[in-house]
Amino acid sequence: FSFVLFELFPLLAGGGEDIMTNLQGLTLRVPDFTPIFSSPLALGGILYTGLVTTALALWVESIAFKRVPATDASIILTTEPLFAAAAGALTLGETFGMSDYVGATLIIGACALAILMDDEKEEETSAAVE
Repeated sequence: FSFVLFELFPLLAGGGEDIMTNLQGLTLRVPDFTPIFSSPLALGGILYTGLVTTALALWVESIAFKRVPATDASIILTTEPLFAAAAGALTLGETFGMSDYVGATLIIGACALAILMDDEKEEETSAAVE
């Protein structure tokens, strides 16, 4: 619920400082996008973000994942937040809290468990064939 409220709050009608007055109407407003649409730089940034860094990246990723086993693909996708966090730490000086370390440990543990389970299945399959 709090996420929905956070996302919808800028669209709620009003403009006064009293939050309850703004919430009583519950009329949605559409933000003014005119400055964005009139700026070639802003439009270029939106198109670049949408087409190159999102659509093109996902397309190349899907082509690459057709060529690897499902377990490997899932491990690569699962560790993506770790690589993003490492890149943020190296390039932007991001710092990590205890919850970040716990999350990273859980991700690495899940990946290790998936690899061990996959190896175990391969051993069972090879033993059954012999």
